[in-house]
Amino acid sequence: MNNEELDAKINAAFSDLVIDKALVRSLKIRDKRTIPSFVEEWLISRFQKSGKSHEDIYHDVTAFMSKHLPAKNEKDRIKHELQSGERLTILDRFTVRVDIAKDKKILSIPCVEEMNARVSNDVINKNPLLLEGGQWGAGRLFVRPEGKINVIEMTEFNPMQSGKVDLQALIKAREQFTTREWIYLLLRTMGYEPSAYKESEQDNLILRLLPLVQNNLNMMELAPKGTGKSFIFSNLSRYVWVNSGGALTQAQLFKNLNTKEIGLMGRYDLLVLDEGQSINFKGADDIHAKFKDYLESGHYSIGNDKITSECGLMILANIDLHSGRPRRPDFIRHLPSMFHDSALIDRFHGIIAGWEIPRFTTDCAAQGVGIKADIFGEYLHQLRLVSHHDFPFGECPPLKGDSRDVKAVERLAKALSKLLLLNPDHEDYERFVLIPSKALRQRVRSQLVELDSHEFSGWLDVSV
Repeated sequence: MNNEELDAKINAAFSDLVIDKALVRSLKIRDKRTIPSFVEEWLISRFQKSGKSHEDIYHDVTAFMSKHLPAKNEKDRIKHELQSGERLTILDRFTVRVDIAKDKKILSIPCVEEMNARVSNDVINKNPLLLEGGQWGAGRLFVRPEGKINVIEMTEFNPMQSGKVDLQALIKAREQFTTREWIYLLLRTMGYEPSAYKESEQDNLILRLLPLVQNNLNMMELAPKGTGKSFIFSNLSRYVWVNSGGALTQAQLFKNLNTKEIGLMGRYDLLVLDEGQSINFKGADDIHAKFKDYLESGHYSIGNDKITSECGLMILANIDLHSGRPRRPDFIRHLPSMFHDSALIDRFHGIIAGWEIPRFTTDCAAQGVGIKADIFGEYLHQLRLVSHHDFPFGECPPLKGDSRDVKAVERLAKALSKLLLLNPDHEDYERFVLIPSKALRQRVRSQLVELDSHEFSGWLDVSV
């Protein structure tokens, strides 16, 4: 299938839910301001009209950004205008937390570094996602007195994305594609050009999406630099938090006992620890214990609280290669010492062979249409919680074998089944779902035997 045929097929199946990824890249909106791809595509879709030139689209988008998306060095100008009585509409990722003790809803506005603003109950009632990790959109702000101080308040909010998307339309669209063509669509949507990759490489790339569609899925990708490991996590979904190296504390990850704020593991669909080889955990022993508890059970205890979450964990790390393969068989030792514990590694469901994915070059970038990133992010999010009645995919045949291996392969297979809309009765299920799921878990097995050959074998004990 050539590019024109693929574009036509995607356009016919998804209509106004798609965008020309090549156009988005050529406009270089993100060169002007650092924003996620899903925000960039939303802005371009807003101003893209039939017959409108690329120059006019660029001008309209950048003019809108200049007016409503202030740069960091403009924060005091914005605050001055608010203090002077102006009402301003700002595009940002707004987040609301509830302070029960003070009976207040506290609004965070990152672009002006404001962490103690207010928001009306009416706005929250209409936009509950503001309470669930934050939401991008246009907020109407003004300054009002509160006791002896002045506070910024948001009185109106128009979200970038309405929230729910039609999963039945997704099922209907899938019927028009073969499994390989559906993978082409996924790759285009992720920002990759399918024809630039071998089929085996395509199959590896889509594995990056699995923890976005399945609750409590814990994975790793170990690869050399330049393969684009973190790009999709930073740009496809507002339900993902990416931490790029540096120090992490127990309070950041689980709960801050002073502020009572729930940590990253309790607020997002997926926590991605990028540059995993250089992460510094403050209080590593306590974090290690809580990771083991959480990755096994889906809950953790801190203080007097027991917190349950559906958040998955993804570790991305660079490793050295020799002749296209990991230089050392125990490549897990590239990670901090915390991850040299076989009991912890056994709780990860799969390892993506990032060394089998080539470096990202300009030829690898999408050359045609794909689903808009904000729409696709919502699809992925809804697939995590949807009932089987509403979305009859996500099945795995009964498996036998080691309990942890079975649990891992089953969870991975359910994720691939949802992503590819393939159930066990489909002729493509074993090739595209079951075999890749076993391979992901087999790599975990290979590292377990390197870490502790007395307790673990390298053989994956799973059968149908």
